[in-house]
Amino acid sequence: MRMQIRIVFYLYCLILIFFPLASSLADEVVTLGTRSEVTQSFLLLEPKGEPKGIILMFPGHWGVVKFKKTDGGITVTTEGGGFTASINTRTTYQKNGMVVALLAPPSDMQGGMDTVFRSSEKYLVDISAVIAYLNKRYQKAPYLHGHCASSLSSASIATKLNNKGISGLILSSPRSRGRLGAVTDYTKGVINVPVLLIQHANDPCKGTPYRKLDKVKQFYESSSQKVDVIIVSGGDTTQIGPKSCQNRAHSFHGLQMETASAIANWIQGKDFQVQISD
Repeated sequence: MRMQIRIVFYLYCLILIFFPLASSLADEVVTLGTRSEVTQSFLLLEPKGEPKGIILMFPGHWGVVKFKKTDGGITVTTEGGGFTASINTRTTYQKNGMVVALLAPPSDMQGGMDTVFRSSEKYLVDISAVIAYLNKRYQKAPYLHGHCASSLSSASIATKLNNKGISGLILSSPRSRGRLGAVTDYTKGVINVPVLLIQHANDPCKGTPYRKLDKVKQFYESSSQKVDVIIVSGGDTTQIGPKSCQNRAHSFHGLQMETASAIANWIQGKDFQVQISD
């Protein structure tokens, strides 16, 4: 009997070595070589159990995110970045069964990215490498999630890829006007994957006004058979700086976890909240 117990114990140890339990999955920073002498890094978070979807998150503002490995894990520092750079967003996605890939700028753009670069062929090369990596590792195509300025990144890349290698497009506080440009500036009639738009009803940002959301929705409805909208209201609407986009409503503060949960449900084909409020 003791011999049998020992054999079972040794087999269990071997299973743990080759097939670790889901709870032992660790966050990691992945760095890929993309263009000549350029690398693209991203923080990769895995859920417990079988992934139910993959979300590739583009931080807003200038897209500046930095990762640092410490004894306690990996610390993330951001310069703005909004909803897609928030710890509330990525941890909620992870808890809801999502693989999360949070992008840093490529190594030659560590100071930040403007609209020209976000829409460039160079950035397309960088992000295509990340998309290919995620497809190969998980045998699933990611959803591209951009917020405010980074909605231009995800919209541009999805259009240039002609939907190849991606499952859908998620745009929170999508750019619809202003000097940075709009998601409707890209070629119309291309996007045929599912699209989800998330907007705060009282977003004061001049580049992402609520009144322009219908225009964005109609733009994607010209080619996609599934365009859904989530409207957020309430939460923390504190003004934290002189610029209109520095109102906390712009990034759904106070309701970020509820909003991220609704997005995760949308990805999984479940019923999801189309109106989120206090």
